[in-house]
Amino acid sequence: MQCGPRGLKALPDNLYHNNGNGTFADVSKAAGMRDEPSEYGLTALWSDFDNDGRIDLFVANDGEANLLYRNEGNGKFDEEGLTSGVAANADGVEQANMGVAVGDYRHNGRMDLVISHFDIEYAALYDNAGGMNFDDDSIQSGIARGTQGYVGWGDAFVDFSNDGWLDYFLVNGHVYPQVDQAHTATKFLEPKLLFVNQRDGTFKNVSRRVGPALQKPQVSRGVAVGDLFNDGRMEAVVENLMGEPMILRPEDGPPNHWISFQLEGVKCNQLALNARVQATAGDLVQTGEVLSGGSYLSQSDLRIHFGLGNHERVDKALVLWPDGTRETLTNLAADRFYVVREGLGVIASKAAEKPARLH
Repeated sequence: MQCGPRGLKALPDNLYHNNGNGTFADVSKAAGMRDEPSEYGLTALWSDFDNDGRIDLFVANDGEANLLYRNEGNGKFDEEGLTSGVAANADGVEQANMGVAVGDYRHNGRMDLVISHFDIEYAALYDNAGGMNFDDDSIQSGIARGTQGYVGWGDAFVDFSNDGWLDYFLVNGHVYPQVDQAHTATKFLEPKLLFVNQRDGTFKNVSRRVGPALQKPQVSRGVAVGDLFNDGRMEAVVENLMGEPMILRPEDGPPNHWISFQLEGVKCNQLALNARVQATAGDLVQTGEVLSGGSYLSQSDLRIHFGLGNHERVDKALVLWPDGTRETLTNLAADRFYVVREGLGVIASKAAEKPARLH
């Protein structure tokens, strides 16, 4: 059971600077991070939303306006949630923002957002129009209609079919067990939802067409995605408030190709957080980013995974390291894992393991 957020005490957000000697300094006010009035922050995620080479910070607040801090450089940030269009929905209404999915679902090189919400609302899709401006495309995309009536939590952009286009996956579960006593369509245990990218800015709800696992009603909260078995297929790990976790694994479908990049920083952070890869395979151009956090109380695979459809190789992979350095890799065979170290290029690669047999 869960309550709030109204009536609960909110706390300010804090930004800590790594002093490099095992200590941290609270630089929230000096950096321009707004901490008054305090809000109900649930999810925070770093990404370079305006492609200016400096990572920005998005904060999802439950029942309050979202915050988007533009990185001005020199340790300073400017909060632009309202002017950028992500503080509230298209009607100007603040929502119960919870989980955050980030990805370039349109293949335009800009990171878009989907935010999960309460049952009287719907998941909000914010299309990145560039220049730190976002459009609320929730209704036009088809996401709104398919998510209304559910309490959404963890979510992710993920290419389960390896066709080269990011789909949207969302887990749900109500917060009040008492809803079952109301004898309405709203239930405490809820199914999961999957929306397939139609490659034209819209999504198709296929949740009831992909097997019974997604339809199993649960009280889900977190979800993380990744290639658990190193066989080139992405799985989803679902954390449930009641009962055991669930691993969802795609089966069947076309034998599409794929490629995976594990980035290692040298001058930048070792995990290469917020480094990007732009992969070109014929006319298919995709951008992926090493992301820390997102979804809801979850961490997905740090490797960048691209589905390639029928393309048997990547013609060019442009690696953009967080400090602005660029490296270009060419003529990479598909269906392989590549380890790329900053300044050294590919240092290792291997083929996929045999598909795991799960019982």
